[in-house]
Amino acid sequence: MPRNQTYDPPQHFEGLFKILSSQRFLKKEGLGGELPFFIHSFPVSQQQIVNANIQSLVKRLQNEGIEILEINLYKLCVDILKRANLFDQIIAQEKKISKLRLNRILVSSLNIEKTVIPEIHTRHADSNAMIVFLTGVGEVFPFIRSHSILNNTQTLVGNIPLVMFFPGSYNNKTLILFELIKDENYYRAHNLNDYKI
Repeated sequence: MPRNQTYDPPQHFEGLFKILSSQRFLKKEGLGGELPFFIHSFPVSQQQIVNANIQSLVKRLQNEGIEILEINLYKLCVDILKRANLFDQIIAQEKKISKLRLNRILVSSLNIEKTVIPEIHTRHADSNAMIVFLTGVGEVFPFIRSHSILNNTQTLVGNIPLVMFFPGSYNNKTLILFELIKDENYYRAHNLNDYKI
């Protein structure tokens, strides 16, 4: 039985609070020199309740003096498109063009290395974050893939923990978005669902 079938958001988020507020986690102990990248996977059917729990978790951690930078990838992409005066054009054309063409437009407008990662860098530099949360992962598929973000953020947050909230499953090797779409293997992230304080 997949671990996520017994997913209980209040219980999981209480556990996340204990982990993320621990000195072991904040000091990146026990990682063996590996990057402090973590994935918290959950069933996509729980997305709305997980979103609400993420906001509560951010507030609880900040009340403990732990500054969190939440980067919602979907909102970040909308911001980039609006700033480039492309958002309204894309919305207007969405019904007239094929999904393949729309995806190509989004991929070129939201280039990971030239556009998305620099925007994440800027937001990180403007914060005093002790932990970075990456959310909105499912909403940006297929024009942004999880492993692409993780592969390109290692220079950004190498010194602070990064937590990706992932709608699907992660077995310490493979990311399976929505429990349906296998992403490229990614070995560097620690499975937060298995993390022990």
